Amino acid sequence: MHAILDCEPPSSRDSVSGVKTLSFLLALATLAGAQPAAALGIDYWRGGWRTPLGTEPHIYEFVMRGAKVTGVYCRNCSDATTIGFIDGTWDEKTGIDFTITFPNPNGSTRSVERQHAMLTDGRLTVTQAGKGTTGSRTLVKDPRGADPGGAPAYHLPPGTPPALPAPRRGAAGGGGGRGGGFGAAAPYWQAGPFKKLRPEDVAGSWIASFGLGMNRQIFTFMRFGNALRGVVCGRCDNPYTTGPIENVHLVGDTLYFDIVHEDWGESEPPTFVRNIGAQIVQNEMLAFILGKNLVVDPAKPPARPAGRGFTLLGPIALENTRGNTSEGIDVWGPGTGPTPQPPPGRTPIGK
Repeated sequence: MHAILDCEPPSSRDSVSGVKTLSFLLALATLAGAQPAAALGIDYWRGGWRTPLGTEPHIYEFVMRGAKVTGVYCRNCSDATTIGFIDGTWDEKTGIDFTITFPNPNGSTRSVERQHAMLTDGRLTVTQAGKGTTGSRTLVKDPRGADPGGAPAYHLPPGTPPALPAPRRGAAGGGGGRGGGFGAAAPYWQAGPFKKLRPEDVAGSWIASFGLGMNRQIFTFMRFGNALRGVVCGRCDNPYTTGPIENVHLVGDTLYFDIVHEDWGESEPPTFVRNIGAQIVQNEMLAFILGKNLVVDPAKPPARPAGRGFTLLGPIALENTRGNTSEGIDVWGPGTGPTPQPPPGRTPIGK
């Protein structure tokens, strides 16, 4: 995922999804084979999992805080009608017991599924836990890994090599600066007063104004009871470019939330939260990065930092995202087509 999840300013990023030299799953298989599943600690479980490329998509993002588990499930995270929220518990020996709650647009509960996940040989087996249910699905770590920004993107589980950045396009010829030859960016010209925010003002999908096409980031907020939860993704079929949105607070005209990194990012180890603040004017969300691993007290919220921030446009009604999916589209980068097998010269992070 690009600028916000990578914490690299949008103007300094370029699409580098086709340049990664990773061998994660091979490393994971070696680690898993060297010790029983019961000996694998929490860093082997946390973060994003999905069904193998080329199969029916199911994406899980597990946020692990000791024995407590939260997170996000989706069929296609750009289709908000497929999103559900994970709540459960983890035990190193018995696995993850959890529910997936699918909310209606008004925050009420549409349906709840009980599931169980167990880690074996580097793969997560998820089974339905309800009475009379059958069937299971096998989840893997996405072999594409994360998109690096201006610095390596580190991964979990332990032993996974980082994704290394590619040279920026257009850097030759002495230009190379963030201005790209177009001079300093114009100051922000506010289009009206910021709204005093209610959950219904935020709920929906918001599209980041930086990036093009596949890697453009989509922030989706959903009413969940009396609160808000959500997910940010781009591209939206790769768990390594997806992050749950948690700890959402509305304070006057300002929205505060955390983007949860569980298993990739620019820090080592790559488990942290990125704290975001935002204000809304008309259909523009003006957002700004507050920092990392901060605890935002709604009674004493932090001040907006200096600088331009970044903008998102929306909200798009959740129902209007129905059918959105990038599954099978240029799976390994621009022009690579639908094959789940890596192209020549591309080393996946595992099998």
